[in-house]
Amino acid sequence: MSQQRLPPEVQQTLAQYQTLRENYAKIDAELKLVEAELTDIDNILDTLKNIEGETEVFKQIGHILVKKSKDEVIKELEERKEILGIKKEKYKKQLEILEKQINELEKKLKDLLAKYGITIG
Repeated sequence: MSQQRLPPEVQQTLAQYQTLRENYAKIDAELKLVEAELTDIDNILDTLKNIEGETEVFKQIGHILVKKSKDEVIKELEERKEILGIKKEKYKKQLEILEKQINELEKKLKDLLAKYGITIG
């Protein structure tokens, strides 16, 4: 049965469901990017902390390399890590909320389909 022939109530609920699923996918993708960056930062911090002395390092900014002290780079990375940690927790909470909403809408859709005698298969 095509969506055009579904009752308006079912169409509206289905549209909400699809929007929630799209939002979930977007936030999940963002979470994965944040987690990957956090892993990179952890690896870089481990490497930098094992370098002895006041070694100068280079940081890539756009297409150029800028000389910075190891301590400056460590500080910048730790600040970035803190910000990303906050983002990660925010995304996780958003995903939990969306997952709950998606599950509720799935149940509502099943109930509506049963109400109208529509089977999916």
